[in-house]
Amino acid sequence: MRLSRAADQKIGWTPVVGVTASLKGDAGSATHQPLGRLVQTDLDYVEGVINAGGVPMILPPVVEPRMAEVLLDGIDGLLLSGGSDLAPDYYGEECAPGLDVTNPERDAFEIALLRLALRRGIPVLGICRGMQVLNAALGGTLYQDLPSQLGKDILNHWQETPKWQPAHEIEVLCDSHLAEITRCQHVKVNSYHHQGIKELAGGLAVTARSSDGVIEAVECNDFSEQWLIGVQWHAEMMREVGIEHKNLFKAHVCAAKRHALRRAAA
Repeated sequence: MRLSRAADQKIGWTPVVGVTASLKGDAGSATHQPLGRLVQTDLDYVEGVINAGGVPMILPPVVEPRMAEVLLDGIDGLLLSGGSDLAPDYYGEECAPGLDVTNPERDAFEIALLRLALRRGIPVLGICRGMQVLNAALGGTLYQDLPSQLGKDILNHWQETPKWQPAHEIEVLCDSHLAEITRCQHVKVNSYHHQGIKELAGGLAVTARSSDGVIEAVECNDFSEQWLIGVQWHAEMMREVGIEHKNLFKAHVCAAKRHALRRAAA
Protein backbone atom coordinates (compact mmCIF):
# COMPACT_ATOMS: atom_id res chain seq x y z
CA MET A 1 0.00 0.00 0.00
CA ARG A 2 1.41 3.38 -1.03
CA LEU A 3 1.80 6.09 1.60
CA SER A 4 -0.06 9.37 1.17
CA ARG A 5 1.78 12.42 -0.15
CA ALA A 6 2.02 13.73 3.43
CA ALA A 7 3.63 10.48 4.53
CA ASP A 8 6.04 10.58 1.58
CA GLN A 9 7.13 14.04 2.66
CA LYS A 10 7.68 12.90 6.24
CA ILE A 11 10.04 10.02 5.39
CA GLY A 12 13.00 12.40 5.52
CA TRP A 13 11.43 14.53 8.22
CA THR A 14 12.95 15.01 11.67
CA PRO A 15 10.64 13.98 14.55
CA VAL A 16 9.79 16.46 17.28
CA VAL A 17 10.25 15.25 20.86
CA GLY A 18 8.52 17.16 23.64
CA VAL A 19 10.69 17.50 26.75
CA THR A 20 8.95 18.40 29.99
CA ALA A 21 10.40 21.28 32.00
CA SER A 22 10.39 22.37 35.63
CA LEU A 23 9.60 25.65 37.36
CA LYS A 24 12.05 27.63 39.43
CA GLY A 25 11.91 31.01 41.17
CA ASP A 26 14.79 33.42 40.69
CA ALA A 27 15.88 37.00 41.37
CA GLY A 28 17.83 39.52 39.34
CA SER A 29 21.57 39.32 40.00
CA ALA A 30 22.06 43.08 39.88
CA THR A 31 18.87 44.52 41.37
CA HIS A 32 17.85 41.53 43.50
CA GLN A 33 14.32 42.17 42.33
CA PRO A 34 12.15 39.10 41.73
CA LEU A 35 12.07 37.99 38.12
CA GLY A 36 9.17 35.63 38.70
CA ARG A 37 9.23 31.93 37.97
CA LEU A 38 11.49 30.44 35.33
CA VAL A 39 10.78 27.51 33.05
CA GLN A 40 13.92 25.41 32.76
CA THR A 41 15.22 22.06 31.62
CA ASP A 42 18.70 20.59 31.65
CA LEU A 43 20.53 20.98 28.35
CA ASP A 44 21.61 17.34 28.59
CA TYR A 45 18.04 16.32 27.63
CA VAL A 46 17.98 18.78 24.75
CA GLU A 47 21.36 17.66 23.42
CA GLY A 48 20.41 14.01 23.86
CA VAL A 49 17.39 14.47 21.58
CA ILE A 50 19.33 16.52 19.02
CA ASN A 51 22.25 14.09 18.85
CA ALA A 52 19.81 11.22 18.38
CA GLY A 53 18.33 12.95 15.32
CA GLY A 54 15.28 14.65 16.84
CA VAL A 55 14.10 18.21 17.37
CA PRO A 56 13.45 19.02 21.05
CA MET A 57 10.43 21.09 22.07
CA ILE A 58 10.37 22.31 25.68
CA LEU A 59 6.96 21.82 27.29
CA PRO A 60 6.37 24.29 30.15
CA PRO A 61 4.32 23.07 33.11
CA VAL A 62 2.53 26.40 33.45
CA VAL A 63 0.00 25.47 30.78
CA GLU A 64 -3.43 24.34 32.01
CA PRO A 65 -3.77 20.54 31.81
CA ARG A 66 -6.69 20.88 29.37
CA MET A 67 -4.28 22.45 26.87
CA ALA A 68 -2.06 19.39 26.86
CA GLU A 69 -4.11 18.06 23.94
CA VAL A 70 -3.05 21.03 21.82
CA LEU A 71 0.63 20.61 22.68
CA LEU A 72 0.53 16.95 21.70
CA ASP A 73 -0.51 17.92 18.17
CA GLY A 74 3.00 19.33 17.70
CA ILE A 75 5.11 16.41 18.93
CA ASP A 76 5.91 12.87 17.84
CA GLY A 77 7.53 11.67 21.07
CA LEU A 78 7.38 12.60 24.75
CA LEU A 79 10.31 12.71 27.18
CA LEU A 80 9.36 13.06 30.85
CA SER A 81 12.38 14.62 32.54
CA GLY A 82 13.66 14.44 36.11
CA GLY A 83 12.96 16.88 38.91
CA SER A 84 10.97 17.35 42.10
CA ASP A 85 9.07 14.70 44.03
CA LEU A 86 5.67 13.64 42.75
CA ALA A 87 2.86 14.46 45.18
CA PRO A 88 1.60 11.27 46.89
CA ASP A 89 -2.02 12.29 46.15
CA TYR A 90 -1.51 10.78 42.70
CA TYR A 91 -1.03 7.30 44.14
CA GLY A 92 -3.45 7.53 47.05
CA GLU A 93 -1.11 8.14 49.97
CA GLU A 94 -0.61 10.80 52.62
CA CYS A 95 2.67 12.69 52.87
CA ALA A 96 5.30 10.61 54.66
CA PRO A 97 8.47 11.72 56.48
CA GLY A 98 11.24 12.30 53.97
CA LEU A 99 9.00 13.63 51.20
CA ASP A 100 10.76 16.54 49.51
CA VAL A 101 9.44 19.57 47.62
CA THR A 102 6.60 18.92 45.18
CA ASN A 103 5.30 21.06 42.32
CA PRO A 104 1.49 20.89 41.98
CA GLU A 105 1.40 22.62 38.59
CA ARG A 106 4.02 20.34 37.10
CA ASP A 107 2.43 17.23 38.58
CA ALA A 108 -1.03 18.02 37.18
CA PHE A 109 0.35 18.99 33.77
CA GLU A 110 2.58 15.95 33.31
CA ILE A 111 -0.03 13.44 34.47
CA ALA A 112 -2.58 14.91 32.04
CA LEU A 113 -0.01 15.11 29.24
CA LEU A 114 1.12 11.51 29.74
CA ARG A 115 -2.37 10.02 29.83
CA LEU A 116 -3.33 11.81 26.62
CA ALA A 117 -0.05 10.82 24.96
CA LEU A 118 -0.67 7.16 25.75
CA ARG A 119 -4.16 7.36 24.25
CA ARG A 120 -2.58 8.62 21.05
CA GLY A 121 0.16 5.99 21.06
CA ILE A 122 2.94 8.58 21.28
CA PRO A 123 6.28 6.98 22.26
CA VAL A 124 7.23 7.89 25.83
CA LEU A 125 10.60 7.88 27.59
CA GLY A 126 10.60 8.65 31.33
CA ILE A 127 13.83 9.54 33.12
CA CYS A 128 14.15 9.47 36.95
CA ARG A 129 11.06 11.40 38.12
CA GLY A 130 9.68 10.64 34.66
CA MET A 131 9.69 6.91 35.36
CA GLN A 132 7.95 7.55 38.68
CA VAL A 133 5.28 9.66 36.94
CA LEU A 134 4.73 6.80 34.47
CA ASN A 135 4.15 4.31 37.27
CA ALA A 136 1.84 6.57 39.29
CA ALA A 137 -0.21 7.65 36.27
CA LEU A 138 -0.83 4.00 35.37
CA GLY A 139 -1.94 3.04 38.89
CA GLY A 140 1.26 2.15 40.74
CA THR A 141 2.72 3.60 43.94
CA LEU A 142 6.05 5.04 45.05
CA TYR A 143 8.40 4.92 47.99
CA GLN A 144 8.33 8.53 49.13
CA ASP A 145 11.82 8.24 50.62
CA LEU A 146 13.92 5.15 50.00
CA PRO A 147 16.37 5.53 52.92
CA SER A 148 13.67 5.91 55.58
CA GLN A 149 11.25 3.38 54.10
CA LEU A 150 13.63 0.63 53.00
CA GLY A 151 16.28 0.97 55.68
CA LYS A 152 20.04 1.27 55.75
CA ASP A 153 20.76 -1.82 53.66
CA ILE A 154 20.00 -0.09 50.37
CA LEU A 155 22.65 1.44 48.13
CA ASN A 156 23.39 5.14 48.18
CA HIS A 157 21.05 6.36 45.45
CA TRP A 158 22.08 10.00 45.77
CA GLN A 159 25.68 10.34 44.63
CA GLU A 160 27.93 13.34 45.27
CA THR A 161 30.34 12.52 42.44
CA PRO A 162 30.12 14.14 38.96
CA LYS A 163 26.99 13.37 36.98
CA TRP A 164 28.74 11.32 34.29
CA GLN A 165 30.33 8.95 36.80
CA PRO A 166 28.49 5.72 37.69
CA ALA A 167 27.29 5.18 41.24
CA HIS A 168 26.36 1.50 40.98
CA GLU A 169 25.47 -1.25 38.55
CA ILE A 170 22.08 -2.53 37.44
CA GLU A 171 21.07 -5.87 35.97
CA VAL A 172 18.92 -5.71 32.83
CA LEU A 173 16.40 -8.46 32.07
CA CYS A 174 17.85 -10.28 29.07
CA ASP A 175 14.62 -10.70 27.06
CA SER A 176 13.48 -7.07 27.46
CA HIS A 177 13.38 -4.29 24.90
CA LEU A 178 15.71 -2.37 27.19
CA ALA A 179 18.29 -5.14 26.76
CA GLU A 180 17.97 -4.84 22.96
CA ILE A 181 18.56 -1.09 23.23
CA THR A 182 21.45 -1.08 25.72
CA ARG A 183 22.99 -4.32 24.38
CA CYS A 184 24.19 -5.01 27.93
CA GLN A 185 23.00 -7.20 30.76
CA HIS A 186 24.91 -5.18 33.33
CA VAL A 187 24.93 -1.39 33.01
CA LYS A 188 26.80 1.09 35.17
CA VAL A 189 24.53 4.01 36.02
CA ASN A 190 24.56 7.26 37.96
CA SER A 191 22.00 7.84 40.71
CA TYR A 192 20.23 11.02 41.84
CA HIS A 193 16.95 9.97 43.45
CA HIS A 194 15.47 9.29 46.86
CA GLN A 195 12.10 8.02 45.61
CA GLY A 196 11.37 4.86 43.67
CA ILE A 197 8.69 2.47 42.50
CA LYS A 198 6.96 0.50 45.26
CA GLU A 199 3.94 -1.24 43.71
CA LEU A 200 4.32 -1.70 39.97
CA ALA A 201 1.48 -0.41 37.80
CA GLY A 202 -0.53 -2.82 35.70
CA GLY A 203 0.63 -2.84 32.11
CA LEU A 204 4.27 -2.32 33.08
CA ALA A 205 7.08 -4.86 33.43
CA VAL A 206 10.27 -4.47 35.48
CA THR A 207 13.29 -4.65 33.18
CA ALA A 208 16.17 -3.72 35.51
CA ARG A 209 17.04 -3.63 39.21
CA SER A 210 20.00 -2.60 41.31
CA SER A 211 21.59 -5.10 43.71
CA ASP A 212 19.44 -3.86 46.61
CA GLY A 213 16.25 -4.69 44.69
CA VAL A 214 15.28 -1.12 43.78
CA ILE A 215 13.52 -0.98 40.41
CA GLU A 216 15.75 0.79 37.91
CA ALA A 217 13.79 0.41 34.66
CA VAL A 218 10.33 -0.48 33.39
CA GLU A 219 8.67 -0.85 30.00
CA CYS A 220 5.25 -1.49 28.53
CA ASN A 221 4.07 -5.10 28.63
CA ASP A 222 2.88 -4.85 25.02
CA PHE A 223 5.51 -3.02 22.98
CA SER A 224 3.59 -3.67 19.76
CA GLU A 225 0.89 -1.33 21.06
CA GLN A 226 2.92 1.28 22.93
CA TRP A 227 6.59 2.28 22.96
CA LEU A 228 7.13 3.13 26.62
CA ILE A 229 10.33 2.91 28.68
CA GLY A 230 11.19 4.39 32.06
CA VAL A 231 14.66 4.46 33.61
CA GLN A 232 15.57 5.57 37.11
CA TRP A 233 19.05 6.84 36.29
CA HIS A 234 19.90 10.03 34.40
CA ALA A 235 20.88 8.57 31.03
CA GLU A 236 21.09 12.05 29.50
CA MET A 237 24.10 12.79 31.72
CA MET A 238 26.01 9.65 30.70
CA ARG A 239 25.65 9.71 26.91
CA GLU A 240 29.34 10.37 26.38
CA VAL A 241 30.39 7.64 28.82
CA GLY A 242 28.63 4.63 27.34
CA ILE A 243 26.76 3.94 24.11
CA GLU A 244 24.06 2.12 26.09
CA HIS A 245 22.86 5.48 27.44
CA LYS A 246 23.04 7.18 24.05
CA ASN A 247 21.08 4.30 22.54
CA LEU A 248 18.08 5.09 24.73
CA PHE A 249 17.70 8.47 23.04
CA LYS A 250 18.26 6.98 19.58
CA ALA A 251 15.61 4.32 20.16
CA HIS A 252 13.10 6.89 21.42
CA VAL A 253 13.68 9.24 18.47
CA CYS A 254 13.36 6.33 16.02
CA ALA A 255 10.07 5.33 17.65
CA ALA A 256 8.88 8.95 17.39
CA LYS A 257 9.64 8.97 13.67
CA ARG A 258 7.76 5.72 13.12
CA HIS A 259 4.79 7.18 14.97
CA ALA A 260 4.90 10.31 12.78
CA LEU A 261 4.93 8.19 9.61
CA ARG A 262 1.98 6.08 10.75
CA ARG A 263 0.03 9.22 11.61
CA ALA A 264 0.81 10.78 8.22
CA ALA A 265 -0.20 7.62 6.38
CA ALA A 266 -3.53 7.34 8.18
